[in-house]
Amino acid sequence: MRVQGSYTVEAALVVPIVLGCILLILSQTIDLYIEVTETTQYDRWWEEFQPADSFRKIEFLRTFENNSGEE
Repeated sequence: MRVQGSYTVEAALVVPIVLGCILLILSQTIDLYIEVTETTQYDRWWEEFQPADSFRKIEFLRTFENNSGEE
């Protein structure tokens, strides 16, 4: 006896699993994108800060201040 059937039962089980996997991957991708953009903004802020340049300017002003007092 051969039974005729459709794939609706199998699809009803497989499609939610596949969609769940796709949504899980998409959620992780969005989380990683947010993390990368936050890191990029932090790196950009650090490049604008330039602590070495500020230190050089302060040291230059101190040497200028010390030299003007000796004259």
